[in-house]
Amino acid sequence: MRDRNLYPKGAAKRDEILRVTLEIFGREGERATTLRRVAGESGISLTGLMHYFASKDDLLTEVLRAGDEAAEARYRSPGAESDPGEFLARSLTANTANSPRVRLYVTLAAASIDPAHPAHAYFRKRFALLRDGIAEHVVSEQGEGRAAPGLDPRFAASALIAASDGIQLQWLSDPSIDMAAHIRRVWRALLA
Repeated sequence: MRDRNLYPKGAAKRDEILRVTLEIFGREGERATTLRRVAGESGISLTGLMHYFASKDDLLTEVLRAGDEAAEARYRSPGAESDPGEFLARSLTANTANSPRVRLYVTLAAASIDPAHPAHAYFRKRFALLRDGIAEHVVSEQGEGRAAPGLDPRFAASALIAASDGIQLQWLSDPSIDMAAHIRRVWRALLA
């Protein structure tokens, strides 16, 4: 995105564009989610849309980033769940009601292996932040005697993230999978 410091009216329009983009993506898939279509359904010109987002890939990446920012705000709010395994489990429960976001996440995760893709930097940063936060939690749990002392915190963090991303991919093929239960079980096994 070009400018994160938007006036309230601009911020509201940006939020609407992100919402409309996810709706189109959910209804018709990635190929039908064009800038022209998003602009039309958002009530803005294509030029106006490109004031906010330089490309379709930039726009789709920002949809994910906005969701992550909302999740981080929930995680950091007073009284919020501080255990990262439980937080991920609850997030996956919420994702069952938002399959377009899960499909977008999986689609962009695959595309992000290309260093030139706008999602590449997003995923590198996302994974680094998640690994750091989860590893810090594991160290704290080890200090309190609630996690195995020999557990490598970085390994546990990477394994939990891999389980979370992998179960979402499987869930897209089989919605009967209980993603939250899977993550809770993996997390307990890692900490034991």
